[in-house]
This record gives sequence, C-alpha cells and structure tokens, in this order.
Amino acid sequence: MCQYTGKGEVKGIAILNRTGYCYPNVKKSKPDREKGQDIRTLPTYTIPEAAEFLAINRRTLFSWYQGEEPILKSSGVFGSVNLLSYQDIEEAYRVYLLRERYKFSLQFLRRSMRNARKMFGSQHPLQRTDAIKECLHDLVYDKPARGGKPRTITSLGQSPGQQIVREVVDMFSERIIKDKFIFPWRFAATDRTSRPVSMNPQIMSGRLVVAGTRIPVSVIWGQKRAGTSPLQIAKDYGLDPDIVEKALTHIGIRQKAA
Repeated sequence: MCQYTGKGEVKGIAILNRTGYCYPNVKKSKPDREKGQDIRTLPTYTIPEAAEFLAINRRTLFSWYQGEEPILKSSGVFGSVNLLSYQDIEEAYRVYLLRERYKFSLQFLRRSMRNARKMFGSQHPLQRTDAIKECLHDLVYDKPARGGKPRTITSLGQSPGQQIVREVVDMFSERIIKDKFIFPWRFAATDRTSRPVSMNPQIMSGRLVVAGTRIPVSVIWGQKRAGTSPLQIAKDYGLDPDIVEKALTHIGIRQKAA
C-alpha cells in the first residue's frame, strides 16, 4: 500500500494495483446510480481500470483527460480523480482506434475534438450516434462559412474524402455496437476480426468479460496467477483455449510459445 493525499471527496489510503500503479481507493467515493439513471451514463470506471480493459497505456489515457484543453472530458470528477462512464469508454475507444489505425497526432485530435464540440454543442460529440458520421464529414471537408459561422478546414488523412469517412465508420462498427457492446482488442489496428473479450453495460456492471460469457477476465487472470495453465482454465470454464490465450494476452499476460 502507499499513502495518498487527495482533495475533496477522495482521500485516504491508496492501493497498489497489479501493475504497480499507485492509485487512490475510490470505491466508496464512486457515485451511486440514481433512480431512473441510464447505467451507461454512470461514471464508475477509474482511468487505470479503463486503460486495462481497453489495453491502452495508462499514461496515454490519463493524458487525454488532462491539461487546459483535454482531448476528452470525463463524466465524473471526484477531487482530482476522473471517473468515466460506459459512454466515456466508447468515446475513448473511438479516439484510440483513430490513433492506432490512422496514426493521428494528439494535436490533430485535440483540434478536431474542439471543432466537433463547437459544431454539436456537446462535450462528448463522439458519443452521439447522429453526430459521428456528420462529425467525420466535418473533419474531412473544407466547410464553408455560413451566416455567422466561420469557415472550418480540418483533415482526416493525407487524402481526405468520402472513402476515408466510410473506412472510419466501418472501423468503429468492427469494435463498437453503440450503447451495447465494446469489443476491445490489443491488436485492433491490424486484426479486424478477433473478439476475445467484450464490455456490455448490462453484463457484470460493464466490466471486461470473455466474449459471449459472464466470466470476468479478471477471474481467469486470477486463475493464471495462481498457477493454473490457460489450457486448464479453458477446460474448467468450458471455453475455447484460443479465446483464453487471447483474453490473457489482451490484458498484457503474454503466453510463451509452445
């Protein structure tokens, strides 16, 4: 354990997670779901949790929510700790896919998100189903000035055009079913078909599970840590051994080649 001095509602003892990262124990400070509140909007994920589930470097994900003009904005803030909702996770994963597959710079993404927020009057433009396609159109076209609105010129690639819009929309649909499923994969930039793990706000409170099951990936990781072989884990839970290997690989436990 390590000492943590927080602000506001987040104070006390910090815990050292399995990656060695010192982070405050905010379980008791996370907001409760209000009556009638959509579970997808409840800020319940810490950034280290989200980073592990999505296989995004923690420092990278932190950087997206920090600074005077962050690329993304969290739905919940407790003291100095950002908490993310399921919809925030979807938005973060869209940014991750744009970074990984198209290698966009942080400066470019920051500028693009600034334009999108202005266009749609939303702090979370990539969460809106009706805005994603139009947002992408705006990012790839020279949008002329109209009325009191200034001309907007941004680019979503070296050769912007309608084709890149379709490619990005298709890329999102490979990994995200809006408000229902996220299929994160460590190698999503090059592997467009593997879906070993998933997140669904209605399954295990939106935690990362083996796809098609209610088995948390943290459970099979615990079994592996206890010395159980991936093959035995697969047998115990009635899973495909390849899925178990990939699920463990996704959260950073790479298996030795046979």
